[in-house]
Amino acid sequence: MDKIEAGEVSMDTRMLDGREVVAELVREARVDAAEDRFFTNRANMDMADRVISIVALVFGAVCVCALLAHVLFV
Repeated sequence: MDKIEAGEVSMDTRMLDGREVVAELVREARVDAAEDRFFTNRANMDMADRVISIVALVFGAVCVCALLAHVLFV
């Protein structure tokens, strides 16, 4: 192998390394995006859980008040 062929091989290797670097950056970006979606969905789930808990608490309070009113006034 002469110097020109050796240079071409090293350039091909460098291009491959560059492609691997780009592929790794893309993988990391996808992982970061997936984590962001996970934590955003988690935050939305937490908010939904809070809303459901508040609605259930209010419904329970209304039921207790209705039961007390029924017992006291009937």
